[in-house]
Amino acid sequence: MFGKGKIELPTFRVEVVTAGLMLRAMFQPKGDLLIYLNDRRYDVTRLDDVEMFPIMPDAQVKGMKQGMMAVAKEHITAIALLEQERVGNVMMLAAKRPFVAYTDWFAIQGDLHVNADARDDDVFDETKDFFAITDAAIYPLRALRKAPTRKVPLVVLNRHAVYAYHPFQLGAQP
Repeated sequence: MFGKGKIELPTFRVEVVTAGLMLRAMFQPKGDLLIYLNDRRYDVTRLDDVEMFPIMPDAQVKGMKQGMMAVAKEHITAIALLEQERVGNVMMLAAKRPFVAYTDWFAIQGDLHVNADARDDDVFDETKDFFAITDAAIYPLRALRKAPTRKVPLVVLNRHAVYAYHPFQLGAQP
């Protein structure tokens, strides 16, 4: 949005999952969410009003709050947008398919926005690192100290964090 010669970028309430942490925060990408996350000129992303929680059950540290935290994008497993009304602020590919992805800690089920002609065994475009999954459900694969929100309108998934994936069959559970 434009106002008084200044661009106002949308701010999202998010949960960010890394290999061992969950961060609840406010996130204001420098432009469109997916374009910014896939822009390799930026290695680090800024989060504001952060609550950090270790997710592993044997963590030796407690959670903490910080006004700002910088997170290396390469270590982000997924970013969940928590507000349905904010999903319209994200540019996504129109084609989508039911999908389940497995990371080290989670199975993420939803509609993967992908190129329409992508094969099921090759859905991730190598030119991008982050992909949108709408109407997502996040299932822990192991015991967690702190679990992320189970059902979210959008998850942005880092393809490098995916160990395995498959199309989702209706009626199946991940």
